[in-house]
Amino acid sequence: MKSLFGYLFCIAIAVLMAVMIDGTGGVLIAAILLLALGMSLFISVYLRNKLTLSIDCTHKLLAKGDIVEVNVKVEKHTRFPSPIIEIRLESSLQLSPVNECGVRFSLLPNRQVQTVKIPFRAEYSGASFIRVAAFEIVDFLGVTRRVIAVDPETSNLDLKIMPNVPDTGTQLEVIRTATDNLGFDDSEDETSETAMGSTGMPGYEHRAYSPGDPLKKINWKMSSKRGIYMVRLDEKLSVTSQVFILDYPTPKPPLQVYLEEYRKKPDVIIEGALAMLSMLTQQGLESDFYYYLEGKWRSMAIKTLGDVYLLAEELAGLVPYDGVERIPKEALRSGIAVCFTTTDNSDQKVSAELLKYPNVTFVIGENTMFHSGLGNFWTVSKDFEFKHLN
Repeated sequence: MKSLFGYLFCIAIAVLMAVMIDGTGGVLIAAILLLALGMSLFISVYLRNKLTLSIDCTHKLLAKGDIVEVNVKVEKHTRFPSPIIEIRLESSLQLSPVNECGVRFSLLPNRQVQTVKIPFRAEYSGASFIRVAAFEIVDFLGVTRRVIAVDPETSNLDLKIMPNVPDTGTQLEVIRTATDNLGFDDSEDETSETAMGSTGMPGYEHRAYSPGDPLKKINWKMSSKRGIYMVRLDEKLSVTSQVFILDYPTPKPPLQVYLEEYRKKPDVIIEGALAMLSMLTQQGLESDFYYYLEGKWRSMAIKTLGDVYLLAEELAGLVPYDGVERIPKEALRSGIAVCFTTTDNSDQKVSAELLKYPNVTFVIGENTMFHSGLGNFWTVSKDFEFKHLN
């Protein structure tokens, strides 16, 4: 707009000069200005169909904290010089621009291609995108601005950002609860007449816990009686896999002031689930993990720490979902399931859909307005510390 006012001011000066000072000079200046405007508009209109834009990047699977450089490539299919070309990119909430997300440049007659790099940082996990928000050409005088159409196939990038796998150490209360759910029977002690230890004496053989012993072998009942941790020396118990579910419904759009918290909350739950799986695998405990991806419920058997990292790579493509069963029926067949949910109780309709499932323990974020009267809840903090909600 300033350029337009400046141009009109120059025309006004030329007219004033023609009337007040030198008619020939004023008319000549006005004619030159009008000719310049005509040529500028002509080249701008002509170049609208002679410019093409594409964006690309080297890596489309990212870890949190990675910086991806988007290559913005503009090709000019004519010998005419270009006026100012303006490009602006936009991204999903999982990404943020490192600097400005737009560029301005022009192409000289001898330059047919221009490539610039715009860096973005991966902030949060999940499926994300970078796309062209604006591709415009401004004439040489800056009077007019024209939008240039882009090809959706070459102007959009789909990216995946992996969640972290936190190392939280060993949280004994969590391990004890998990072993209880897995079906370890602590009712047998050293005086049981129904089980024989390796020495032939009645009962399982036990000894005091030593650092490095798998926590799944702790006899919690005997430990509480004796005041020290006691571990079994025999492995005679049948163990089932613990079942975990990730519940990731589409949340309500937040107010701008809560946007940062809105972006962080899913990662606390997702990475909390991975922290739990990592903790269990390090103790030799197996799990089955259910998650909703690409239109259907999927499951993965988690037996080793390597499986946890494979799962993290799978979860890089997560998007929130709507209109599906919140917990798959096959996940409930074991009778005991743990559901990590990004839901909070501010949306009571969404939370009510989840709380209808029986025999499910829920893991929620902090300050989500749930209370123990609604069900069996654990909270996970931003430091991935698990606490039972009383």
